[in-house]
Amino acid sequence: MPLLSKYEVYIFDCDGVILDSNQLKVEAMKSVLEVHFSAEERIAECIDYFRHNFGKSRFHHIEHFLNAILGIEEDQKDELEQLILADFSKQCRILYLSAELTPGFLVFLTQCKGKRYVASGSEQNELRDVFVQRGLDVHFDGVFGSPVPKAELIQRILEQEKNTNAVMFGDAESDMLSAQQNSIDFVFYSPYSNVKEKMIKQCEINKYLIINDFSMMGL
Repeated sequence: MPLLSKYEVYIFDCDGVILDSNQLKVEAMKSVLEVHFSAEERIAECIDYFRHNFGKSRFHHIEHFLNAILGIEEDQKDELEQLILADFSKQCRILYLSAELTPGFLVFLTQCKGKRYVASGSEQNELRDVFVQRGLDVHFDGVFGSPVPKAELIQRILEQEKNTNAVMFGDAESDMLSAQQNSIDFVFYSPYSNVKEKMIKQCEINKYLIINDFSMMGL
């Protein structure tokens, strides 16, 4: 893996990498599901899936909840999906405004002299609005999110830049797999990962860099 200063395109996941928002989003999803469903075991199963598959879009998660876990009748799915999506979006907009930036991130970002992008599983319009409100948008050349899958987002960024000298910073398996699908390097940011042990093993196998503090990552 090249030195981090040698890349020309830097791509960052949002939750758990830019913002300390993983646990906030887990709690938000749990509270939303509790409004619409009463089966505690089923809700717990949904949240377990959500927690261990971070990085995938909320559209994927809610569809999985309704189909594979909650067993909702076909004629009820569309309405429930829209209600859950709307409720979760409202909560995310609030939590994103209060979530702390990961320590040292902005200082590290200013050292990345290449192009800088966000590729997140969060809903794109919502994420862009929050980044503007928090003044974070000025630090990036583009902010992209779901419902487009993360691997496709990365592909589009690379095509736009006409450059594959790129690295993806993420905290979830979907981040790593999306980087692999695009044949770019991956860096695992570990402190807030919901699947830290699994990711450490995978990164050791693939010889990916593991970092736990942006403030220690001078380029």
